[in-house]
Amino acid sequence: MSPRPPQRPHLTRAAWLAIAAALAVAGAVSAQPPPQPPQPPTGGPPQETAPKAGPSEEAPPINVPTPAPLAVPPISEKEVTAAPPPAAAEAKPATPVRRARYDVAVLEALDKVTAESLRFEAYVGRPVRYKSLVFTVKACERSAPDEPIEDSIAYVTVDSQPRPEPGKPALAPRQTYKGWMFASSPGLHPLEHPVYDAWLITCRAATPPSAPAR
Repeated sequence: MSPRPPQRPHLTRAAWLAIAAALAVAGAVSAQPPPQPPQPPTGGPPQETAPKAGPSEEAPPINVPTPAPLAVPPISEKEVTAAPPPAAAEAKPATPVRRARYDVAVLEALDKVTAESLRFEAYVGRPVRYKSLVFTVKACERSAPDEPIEDSIAYVTVDSQPRPEPGKPALAPRQTYKGWMFASSPGLHPLEHPVYDAWLITCRAATPPSAPAR
């Protein structure tokens, strides 16, 4: 009879798992690429980094040289510029002369239908009637001496109000004009009315009352 071959010992399950884990770790390590050597920077030669000073070390003092004084040449009289004279004080504008005011306006009215005209006086603040127009002078003055044109100016209002008929109430007035009249330029601000026309002649002071006869 031939001898039997020797029987291999049976490995336990734990041994097989240990062997498989060791083989897996060995394969992972062999799969990693080898470490690359450090490459120098391409921008130029490597710069050496100065060692940092320790907390007890101090930077050496820097000696700054003192500049030498410059010799300034003397200034001649030709180079000296005279100081500008002080600005003259601006003259204050003279206070404008106020216009002289008067208490009587001399007006002239015209009836364009009958060609009848009338020159009359109107005291400031007292209404004056001419046919169906009522004139009220609010102010009357003459130009000041410093004005280029000598003129008379009056602020006048004109109301249209026909005379009331007997036994009937008076009609309410209706304003037809309000503004300044200029004696030198009647057409500058004229009265616009289909029947009547009026303009300023001059401004004057009221005549003082005469002394009573004895």
